[in-house]
Amino acid sequence: MFLRPVSTPNVIRHTFSWDLWSRRCVPAAFYSSQAFSEAEITKAKQWHQQFTASSIPIKEFEVAYSRASGPGGQKVNKTSSKATVSLAPDRWLNPQFCYWIPAAIRSQLKTNKIRYETKTGGVLIQSDTSRNRDVNTTECLNKLLIEIKKVAYFEEEMTEEDKKKWEELKERSREKRLIQKKRTSDKKKSRSKNFDI
Repeated sequence: MFLRPVSTPNVIRHTFSWDLWSRRCVPAAFYSSQAFSEAEITKAKQWHQQFTASSIPIKEFEVAYSRASGPGGQKVNKTSSKATVSLAPDRWLNPQFCYWIPAAIRSQLKTNKIRYETKTGGVLIQSDTSRNRDVNTTECLNKLLIEIKKVAYFEEEMTEEDKKKWEELKERSREKRLIQKKRTSDKKKSRSKNFDI
């Protein structure tokens, strides 16, 4: 399980807080997943595992072809083989047009932007690796597939052993906090006695 980085050792030693530490150590997708039911999360996980480029409905995207640049001879320079697949800002992650992406994953994509998302919030992917426009179109969809799979993440189920370790850490944190409180209280009492003298 991937955990978020915690504070520096010095900060942990002097201002250790279980609530703060636990919030920083949960998986990145933990909070976003809480808004969805267990059934929705299960469905999204299955979709993520089975998701292929052919699952992407190309009809929902705008596809344009232009002349490719770079090496390749006259064939490349004279034919419109470069593919550009795009989706307008008002359509990207809109359930009406991105219905093929489960809601739990759309939620993550809104928070963690994919590399092909434009500044205005749309999507634009290009490919000119082949002299065949259809191959380049498929390559654009493959790029989108890879990015979505890279960004979407679901935490693994915690084992009983892990749960036990978390409880032990929580208990240790509680004990340290009580000890620190007692020390602080004793210091205050000691100062109060000195003033009385």
